[in-house]
Amino acid sequence: MSKSVYEIVQEKMIAKIEEAIKNGEKLPWQKPWSGRMPVNYVSRKPYRGINVFMLMDEGSEFITFKQIQELRKKNPEIKLKKGSKSEMVVFFTMKQYKEKDEETGEDVVKQRPILKYYNVFPIHTVEGLESKFETFEHNPIEEAGRVITSYVEESGIGYEELEGFGQAYYRPLNDSVHVPAMSSFKEVEKFYSVAFHELAHSTGHPSRLNRFDVNAGSHIFGSESYSKEELVAEMSASMLLGSLGINTESTEKNSQAYLRGWLKSLKDDVKLLISASNQAQKACDMILGNAVEKQEQEVA
Repeated sequence: MSKSVYEIVQEKMIAKIEEAIKNGEKLPWQKPWSGRMPVNYVSRKPYRGINVFMLMDEGSEFITFKQIQELRKKNPEIKLKKGSKSEMVVFFTMKQYKEKDEETGEDVVKQRPILKYYNVFPIHTVEGLESKFETFEHNPIEEAGRVITSYVEESGIGYEELEGFGQAYYRPLNDSVHVPAMSSFKEVEKFYSVAFHELAHSTGHPSRLNRFDVNAGSHIFGSESYSKEELVAEMSASMLLGSLGINTESTEKNSQAYLRGWLKSLKDDVKLLISASNQAQKACDMILGNAVEKQEQEVA
């Protein structure tokens, strides 16, 4: 019996990771899109401290309402989209106060930090603005796009491709996937790899393959269950690229590096890949199944 694409990808990946572990090789994972750390859209100044963590899941470029108004004077088409929500940016300012010196009895001027905040909007919530980060032009891969569209329509998940977005993630609590726009990727295949990775996470939702409990903390970063789920998602992405014939040497190496990183947190348990790949195949079947069924109906 001939091997399936799933089995070929699985064996190839496991062999390469086992060899890397045996030889003590370091496989550095590289972020495949050009998103940056959060910055102000107008000044290009990066946000600092806790603001980085507060903003990074919402985008890479942010703008204040006042800045929107200023830009709108030159371009009336620039405006906030209906229902746009702002994000908080915090900062410290120093406030002077007087305090009596116990030894001299004289008033001494001192300062204490006061925490304040202002609001900013991700630029993808503003009409008429385009990201200032480097972008790339690609011709979409029709077959891969059809798979994504069919799965999203059939599963009912939320799905967004956002310009200037610096993160890619699946949010279990509201069952939604968010990825940087295709123009953020140097290689179009890596865009689909990232999109498939996040879509694979969504197959684990209780309403589908039920790999994790969205309310029990089983999808918390750093937990063992999270690490296992990352293996499933990345194996799924590799299998989907292979099934569609759009995997490249670059996407394969990055997947191997990604998987190696999560295996390290699980004490290099390579056997875990076998279990993860079985779950990954089920995820692939679900993502591809809807697309294949729809294509057959169209042909009929």
